[in-house]
Amino acid sequence: MKARSQVVSKHDQVKRMTLIAMLAALGTVLRVFKIIPIPNVQPVTDLIMIATLMLGIGFGISLAVMIMVLSNLLLGFGIWTIPQILAYIVCVVTVAGLAKVTPLKKHFTLQLILATFLGFEYGFIVSLGMSIYGGWAAFMAYWLSGLLFDFYHAVGNFGCYFILYKPLTVAFKRYLQ
Repeated sequence: MKARSQVVSKHDQVKRMTLIAMLAALGTVLRVFKIIPIPNVQPVTDLIMIATLMLGIGFGISLAVMIMVLSNLLLGFGIWTIPQILAYIVCVVTVAGLAKVTPLKKHFTLQLILATFLGFEYGFIVSLGMSIYGGWAAFMAYWLSGLLFDFYHAVGNFGCYFILYKPLTVAFKRYLQ
């Protein structure tokens, strides 16, 4: 009987790793090849948010890190890479934390509001990370010059959430069965 539970466990691990790999590849493609030719409008944040809501914080963090590393292999690594990864980790923690203390999972409207907010949160955290390289002045310059892009990111998250929510939640529910 012990061998059977280990086999199921190994199967579940492979199934989980496969899902992360497939979603990371999807997220990378969505980030690298712009579907909508507006800066910062890409459904990666929504993908990570929905995955976190459905599959938990560990899955969300793993997915976020994988997408950022894979996409930066194609787009280029730089001083922005670590702040980008940390910004998505903060976004995942925000989603998971709010899901624990609010009825977020049950209310689409709350999810839309949060998805929109995450566009601004992501930009703020990336800008904060840039302060390591230039102090407070660098943070303010980077953040203020990026507010329009954060706005595009937030609006893009809002719009893309309508498109991604249903197919992803159906797919994740099926995966969890």
